[in-house]
Amino acid sequence: MKNNDNVMRSRREPQLRCPSCESDRVHTTIQDDSFVYGEGDEATTLTAKVPVHACDNCGLQFTDDAAATARHEAVCHHLGVMAPSEIQALREGYDMSRAEFSRLTRIGEASLGRWENGLLIQGQANDRFLYLLTFPENVARLRARKEAPVVRPAIDSEFTEQPRLRVLREVPSRLAREADLFALRLTVATAGAR
Repeated sequence: MKNNDNVMRSRREPQLRCPSCESDRVHTTIQDDSFVYGEGDEATTLTAKVPVHACDNCGLQFTDDAAATARHEAVCHHLGVMAPSEIQALREGYDMSRAEFSRLTRIGEASLGRWENGLLIQGQANDRFLYLLTFPENVARLRARKEAPVVRPAIDSEFTEQPRLRVLREVPSRLAREADLFALRLTVATAGAR
């Protein structure tokens, strides 16, 4: 019985302490938090459900990283992109480390880390790529492409394209004379700028 009690204690979250009075008499409620995202005409008010901690001893209310994560996820949902927890779940669903996922997808490992940690929101193009990776057959295609040798189509000599640029082996005399006569001259606009 004692062993189970110790196991249960080790799994519990650390007891919150009030940053003001150091009391451990802190309770948490989930509240709607409205905040402005964007600037100027693009600004919009978003709402996130955030954990708010309150000290029963001194009455201080405070939030922590969990509230920042909830706000970040609200912004991601507003923008229509995957949230950090969804990106991490995608990668972990394939049982890949960030390094392995990066090698397969060619997404930079540092960028992937920033997206998963909520330090940066991925652009629309990368988000669409991540969405396509939610389908296992697309990941299988990337793995097959990575392992397969590059096959270039054979060039049929009958249909070989002619070069688009003509290489002059010898400069025609007319072009040589024009090059000798070419000189930059001051104009009224450039002379006034001095």
